[in-house]
Amino acid sequence: MSRFATISLVNFPTLPRDEPGRLQKTLDRMRAYIAEASQEQSDLVAFPEICNHLDASDPWAAAEPLDGLTVTALSQAARQHDLYVVCPLLISENGRRYNSAALIGRKGEIVGIYRKNFPTHTELERGITPGAETPVFETDFGRVGLCICFDLNYWEVGSGLSAKRAELVIWPSMWAGGRMLSKWAMEFGFHLAAVYTDQATFVDVAGRQILSVKRDVSDRSGRSPVVTTRLDLDRRLLHHDYNLDRLPSLFARYGTTAAFTEWLRHECLVVFGSQLPGVSSDQLIEEFGLETMRAYLARVRRDRKAALAAAAEPMYVHE
Repeated sequence: MSRFATISLVNFPTLPRDEPGRLQKTLDRMRAYIAEASQEQSDLVAFPEICNHLDASDPWAAAEPLDGLTVTALSQAARQHDLYVVCPLLISENGRRYNSAALIGRKGEIVGIYRKNFPTHTELERGITPGAETPVFETDFGRVGLCICFDLNYWEVGSGLSAKRAELVIWPSMWAGGRMLSKWAMEFGFHLAAVYTDQATFVDVAGRQILSVKRDVSDRSGRSPVVTTRLDLDRRLLHHDYNLDRLPSLFARYGTTAAFTEWLRHECLVVFGSQLPGVSSDQLIEEFGLETMRAYLARVRRDRKAALAAAAEPMYVHE
Protein backbone atom coordinates (compact mmCIF):
# COMPACT_ATOMS: atom_id res chain seq x y z
CA MET A 1 0.00 0.00 0.00
CA SER A 2 1.77 3.14 -1.15
CA ARG A 3 2.06 5.90 1.43
CA PHE A 4 3.00 9.09 -0.34
CA ALA A 5 4.37 12.27 1.22
CA THR A 6 4.98 15.52 -0.63
CA ILE A 7 8.20 17.19 0.52
CA SER A 8 9.50 20.67 -0.31
CA LEU A 9 13.07 21.93 0.08
CA VAL A 10 14.11 25.57 -0.15
CA ASN A 11 17.40 26.52 -1.84
CA PHE A 12 17.63 29.52 0.39
CA PRO A 13 18.56 32.88 -1.19
CA THR A 14 20.32 34.77 1.61
CA LEU A 15 20.34 38.52 2.13
CA PRO A 16 23.49 40.70 2.22
CA ARG A 17 25.30 40.62 5.55
CA ASP A 18 24.72 44.33 6.19
CA GLU A 19 21.04 44.31 5.16
CA PRO A 20 19.03 46.47 7.64
CA GLY A 21 16.45 44.39 9.52
CA ARG A 22 18.07 41.27 8.12
CA LEU A 23 16.50 38.71 10.49
CA GLN A 24 12.95 40.00 10.10
CA LYS A 25 13.27 40.14 6.32
CA THR A 26 14.69 36.61 6.33
CA LEU A 27 11.76 35.34 8.39
CA ASP A 28 9.33 37.08 6.02
CA ARG A 29 10.95 35.21 3.13
CA MET A 30 10.74 31.92 4.97
CA ARG A 31 7.05 32.42 5.68
CA ALA A 32 6.47 33.17 2.00
CA TYR A 33 8.23 29.93 1.00
CA ILE A 34 6.11 27.98 3.48
CA ALA A 35 3.01 29.47 1.86
CA GLU A 36 4.32 28.45 -1.57
CA ALA A 37 4.99 24.90 -0.38
CA SER A 38 1.43 24.81 0.92
CA GLN A 39 0.17 25.74 -2.54
CA GLU A 40 1.94 22.64 -3.80
CA GLN A 41 0.11 20.63 -1.13
CA SER A 42 3.36 19.79 0.61
CA ASP A 43 3.31 17.81 3.83
CA LEU A 44 6.68 19.17 4.95
CA VAL A 45 9.02 22.00 3.97
CA ALA A 46 12.68 22.16 5.04
CA PHE A 47 15.33 24.88 5.02
CA PRO A 48 19.18 24.73 5.00
CA GLU A 49 21.46 24.70 8.03
CA ILE A 50 21.15 27.80 10.32
CA CYS A 51 19.32 29.49 7.45
CA ASN A 52 17.92 32.31 9.59
CA HIS A 53 21.45 33.68 9.99
CA LEU A 54 23.19 32.00 7.06
CA ASP A 55 25.85 34.30 5.55
CA ALA A 56 25.40 36.80 8.38
CA SER A 57 28.54 38.49 9.65
CA ASP A 58 28.82 36.02 12.55
CA PRO A 59 26.25 33.20 12.18
CA TRP A 60 27.72 31.21 15.09
CA ALA A 61 26.92 33.99 17.57
CA ALA A 62 23.22 34.23 16.73
CA ALA A 63 21.66 31.64 19.05
CA GLU A 64 18.00 31.96 20.05
CA PRO A 65 15.86 30.29 22.69
CA LEU A 66 13.33 27.80 21.37
CA ASP A 67 10.56 30.35 21.90
CA GLY A 68 12.54 33.08 20.10
CA LEU A 69 11.67 35.02 16.95
CA THR A 70 12.54 32.33 14.41
CA VAL A 71 10.67 29.33 15.81
CA THR A 72 7.72 31.53 16.81
CA ALA A 73 7.38 32.93 13.28
CA LEU A 74 7.67 29.55 11.58
CA SER A 75 5.32 27.89 14.06
CA GLN A 76 2.69 30.45 13.15
CA ALA A 77 3.26 29.77 9.45
CA ALA A 78 3.12 25.99 9.94
CA ARG A 79 -0.21 26.34 11.76
CA GLN A 80 -1.60 28.75 9.16
CA HIS A 81 -0.70 26.50 6.23
CA ASP A 82 -1.20 23.09 7.88
CA LEU A 83 2.19 21.52 7.18
CA TYR A 84 5.36 20.42 8.95
CA VAL A 85 8.41 22.70 8.92
CA VAL A 86 12.06 21.76 9.50
CA CYS A 87 13.68 24.88 10.92
CA PRO A 88 17.47 24.63 11.38
CA LEU A 89 18.92 27.21 13.79
CA LEU A 90 21.30 27.74 16.69
CA ILE A 91 19.36 27.11 19.89
CA SER A 92 20.39 28.50 23.26
CA GLU A 93 19.36 26.38 26.24
CA ASN A 94 20.69 26.03 29.77
CA GLY A 95 23.66 28.26 28.98
CA ARG A 96 24.74 26.14 26.00
CA ARG A 97 24.42 26.61 22.24
CA TYR A 98 23.46 23.80 19.89
CA ASN A 99 23.40 23.65 16.10
CA SER A 100 19.89 22.26 15.86
CA ALA A 101 16.91 21.53 13.66
CA ALA A 102 13.40 21.89 15.05
CA LEU A 103 10.59 19.84 13.56
CA ILE A 104 7.43 21.93 13.82
CA GLY A 105 4.04 20.24 13.45
CA ARG A 106 0.94 21.18 11.50
CA LYS A 107 -0.57 22.94 14.53
CA GLY A 108 2.58 24.92 15.21
CA GLU A 109 3.73 22.62 18.00
CA ILE A 110 7.33 21.48 18.48
CA VAL A 111 7.36 17.82 17.47
CA GLY A 112 11.02 17.40 18.32
CA ILE A 113 14.54 18.81 18.25
CA TYR A 114 17.67 17.32 16.73
CA ARG A 115 21.04 18.63 17.93
CA LYS A 116 23.97 18.18 15.55
CA ASN A 117 26.02 15.26 16.84
CA PHE A 118 29.27 16.15 15.06
CA PRO A 119 29.93 19.90 14.90
CA THR A 120 33.00 20.91 12.90
CA HIS A 121 36.14 22.17 14.62
CA THR A 122 35.09 25.72 13.75
CA GLU A 123 31.83 25.21 15.59
CA LEU A 124 33.49 23.55 18.56
CA GLU A 125 35.98 26.41 18.81
CA ARG A 126 33.04 28.84 18.83
CA GLY A 127 31.46 27.01 21.75
CA ILE A 128 28.85 24.90 19.97
CA THR A 129 27.95 21.88 22.12
CA PRO A 130 27.53 18.52 20.35
CA GLY A 131 24.27 16.61 20.57
CA ALA A 132 24.31 12.97 21.64
CA GLU A 133 21.02 11.50 20.36
CA THR A 134 19.49 10.54 17.00
CA PRO A 135 15.73 10.81 17.56
CA VAL A 136 13.15 9.80 14.96
CA PHE A 137 9.79 11.55 15.05
CA GLU A 138 6.35 10.19 14.23
CA THR A 139 4.39 12.34 11.79
CA ASP A 140 1.02 11.71 10.17
CA PHE A 141 2.78 10.55 6.98
CA GLY A 142 5.73 8.54 8.35
CA ARG A 143 8.79 8.38 10.60
CA VAL A 144 11.10 11.36 10.06
CA GLY A 145 14.70 11.71 11.22
CA LEU A 146 16.96 14.74 11.06
CA CYS A 147 20.71 15.21 10.79
CA ILE A 148 22.86 18.20 9.92
CA CYS A 149 25.74 18.80 7.51
CA PHE A 150 28.98 17.26 8.92
CA ASP A 151 26.96 14.44 10.51
CA LEU A 152 26.85 12.77 7.09
CA ASN A 153 30.46 11.70 7.60
CA TYR A 154 29.63 9.60 10.65
CA TRP A 155 28.20 6.10 10.55
CA GLU A 156 26.97 6.46 14.14
CA VAL A 157 24.38 9.04 13.12
CA GLY A 158 22.96 7.10 10.18
CA SER A 159 23.00 3.89 12.18
CA GLY A 160 21.10 5.53 15.03
CA LEU A 161 18.42 6.82 12.67
CA SER A 162 18.19 3.42 11.00
CA ALA A 163 17.86 1.60 14.34
CA LYS A 164 14.83 3.77 15.10
CA ARG A 165 13.37 2.84 11.68
CA ALA A 166 13.44 6.25 10.03
CA GLU A 167 11.66 6.27 6.66
CA LEU A 168 12.73 9.77 5.61
CA VAL A 169 15.76 11.72 6.80
CA ILE A 170 15.97 15.47 6.20
CA TRP A 171 19.54 16.71 5.92
CA PRO A 172 19.97 20.53 6.17
CA SER A 173 23.52 21.39 5.20
CA MET A 174 26.19 23.81 4.02
CA TRP A 175 27.39 21.37 1.36
CA ALA A 176 25.61 19.22 -1.20
CA GLY A 177 26.53 15.71 -0.01
CA GLY A 178 27.03 14.13 -3.43
CA ARG A 179 27.51 10.36 -3.54
CA MET A 180 27.50 10.10 0.25
CA LEU A 181 23.74 10.56 0.16
CA SER A 182 23.43 7.40 -1.94
CA LYS A 183 25.72 5.47 0.41
CA TRP A 184 23.63 6.38 3.44
CA ALA A 185 20.32 5.57 1.75
CA MET A 186 21.53 2.15 0.59
CA GLU A 187 23.11 1.15 3.89
CA PHE A 188 20.42 2.47 6.19
CA GLY A 189 17.30 1.98 4.07
CA PHE A 190 15.62 5.38 4.21
CA HIS A 191 14.82 8.16 1.75
CA LEU A 192 17.01 11.27 2.03
CA ALA A 193 16.08 14.88 1.36
CA ALA A 194 19.18 17.10 1.27
CA VAL A 195 18.73 20.87 1.41
CA TYR A 196 21.67 23.17 0.79
CA THR A 197 21.78 26.88 -0.04
CA ASP A 198 21.98 26.32 -3.80
CA GLN A 199 20.93 22.68 -4.24
CA ALA A 200 18.05 20.38 -3.32
CA THR A 201 18.39 16.61 -3.75
CA PHE A 202 16.01 13.72 -3.13
CA VAL A 203 17.39 10.16 -2.93
CA ASP A 204 15.32 6.97 -2.71
CA VAL A 205 15.91 3.93 -0.47
CA ALA A 206 18.12 2.35 -3.15
CA GLY A 207 20.42 5.40 -3.23
CA ARG A 208 19.14 6.74 -6.56
CA GLN A 209 18.58 10.41 -7.18
CA ILE A 210 14.89 11.07 -7.71
CA LEU A 211 15.39 14.77 -8.26
CA SER A 212 18.32 17.17 -7.90
CA VAL A 213 17.99 20.87 -8.60
CA LYS A 214 20.88 23.31 -8.44
CA ARG A 215 20.13 27.02 -8.10
CA ASP A 216 22.47 29.74 -9.32
CA VAL A 217 22.78 31.99 -6.27
CA SER A 218 23.30 34.99 -8.58
CA ASP A 219 20.07 34.24 -10.47
CA ARG A 220 17.76 37.25 -10.27
CA SER A 221 15.12 35.88 -12.65
CA GLY A 222 12.59 35.46 -9.87
CA ARG A 223 12.38 31.69 -10.24
CA SER A 224 11.22 29.99 -7.07
CA PRO A 225 13.82 28.32 -4.82
CA VAL A 226 11.16 25.85 -3.57
CA VAL A 227 11.76 22.33 -4.93
CA THR A 228 9.04 19.74 -4.36
CA THR A 229 8.65 16.02 -5.00
CA ARG A 230 6.49 13.09 -3.92
CA LEU A 231 7.98 10.12 -2.07
CA ASP A 232 6.51 6.71 -1.32
CA LEU A 233 7.52 6.12 2.30
CA ASP A 234 6.18 2.56 2.26
CA ARG A 235 9.01 1.38 -0.01
CA ARG A 236 11.58 -0.88 1.62
CA LEU A 237 15.07 -1.94 0.56
CA LEU A 238 15.92 -5.66 0.73
CA HIS A 239 19.09 -7.57 0.01
CA HIS A 240 18.40 -10.23 -2.57
CA ASP A 241 19.88 -13.01 -0.38
CA TYR A 242 17.07 -15.26 0.93
CA ASN A 243 14.34 -12.79 -0.10
CA LEU A 244 14.17 -13.80 -3.76
CA ASP A 245 13.35 -17.37 -2.72
CA ARG A 246 10.48 -16.19 -0.51
CA LEU A 247 8.74 -13.83 -2.93
CA PRO A 248 7.04 -16.61 -4.96
CA SER A 249 5.00 -17.59 -1.89
CA LEU A 250 3.74 -14.02 -1.60
CA PHE A 251 2.67 -13.89 -5.24
CA ALA A 252 1.11 -17.34 -5.04
CA ARG A 253 -1.09 -16.24 -2.16
CA TYR A 254 -2.02 -12.70 -3.20
CA GLY A 255 -1.42 -12.57 -6.96
CA THR A 256 1.34 -11.26 -9.19
CA THR A 257 0.41 -7.61 -8.64
CA ALA A 258 0.40 -7.83 -4.84
CA ALA A 259 3.80 -6.15 -4.48
CA PHE A 260 6.15 -3.90 -6.38
CA THR A 261 9.53 -5.60 -6.71
CA GLU A 262 12.48 -4.09 -8.55
CA TRP A 263 15.52 -6.35 -8.58
CA LEU A 264 18.75 -4.37 -8.88
CA ARG A 265 20.72 -7.44 -9.80
CA HIS A 266 24.19 -5.88 -10.04
CA GLU A 267 23.82 -4.32 -6.59
CA CYS A 268 22.23 -7.42 -4.99
CA LEU A 269 19.26 -5.29 -3.93
CA VAL A 270 15.48 -5.43 -4.22
CA VAL A 271 13.19 -2.40 -3.89
CA PHE A 272 9.95 -3.69 -2.39
CA GLY A 273 6.52 -2.21 -1.80
CA SER A 274 3.06 -3.57 -1.00
CA GLN A 275 0.36 -2.91 -3.59
CA LEU A 276 -2.43 -4.50 -1.58
CA PRO A 277 -5.07 -2.04 -0.30
CA GLY A 278 -4.80 -1.58 3.43
CA VAL A 279 -1.69 -3.77 3.75
CA SER A 280 1.70 -2.17 4.39
CA SER A 281 5.06 -3.35 3.13
CA ASP A 282 6.10 -4.10 6.71
CA GLN A 283 3.08 -6.38 7.14
CA LEU A 284 3.99 -8.38 4.04
CA ILE A 285 7.63 -8.52 5.11
CA GLU A 286 6.60 -9.99 8.45
CA GLU A 287 4.05 -12.40 6.98
CA PHE A 288 6.46 -13.96 4.48
CA GLY A 289 9.65 -13.82 6.50
CA LEU A 290 11.29 -11.25 4.27
CA GLU A 291 14.17 -9.19 5.64
CA THR A 292 15.00 -5.56 5.05
CA MET A 293 18.54 -4.54 4.17
CA ARG A 294 18.98 -2.84 7.56
CA ALA A 295 17.76 -5.98 9.40
CA TYR A 296 19.97 -8.25 7.30
CA LEU A 297 23.11 -6.22 7.98
CA ALA A 298 22.27 -6.09 11.69
CA ARG A 299 21.81 -9.87 11.75
CA VAL A 300 25.19 -10.44 10.07
CA ARG A 301 26.85 -8.15 12.62
CA ARG A 302 25.26 -10.06 15.50
CA ASP A 303 26.26 -13.43 14.07
CA ARG A 304 29.79 -12.21 13.38
CA LYS A 305 30.11 -11.04 16.98
CA ALA A 306 28.91 -14.42 18.24
CA ALA A 307 31.35 -16.24 15.94
CA LEU A 308 34.26 -14.10 17.15
CA ALA A 309 33.30 -14.75 20.76
CA ALA A 310 33.17 -18.48 20.10
CA ALA A 311 36.55 -18.40 18.36
CA ALA A 312 38.06 -16.64 21.36
CA GLU A 313 37.01 -19.38 23.78
CA PRO A 314 39.81 -21.80 24.72
CA MET A 315 39.60 -25.21 23.15
CA TYR A 316 39.92 -28.19 25.45
CA VAL A 317 41.56 -31.30 24.06
CA HIS A 318 40.65 -34.59 25.74
CA GLU A 319 43.49 -37.08 25.78
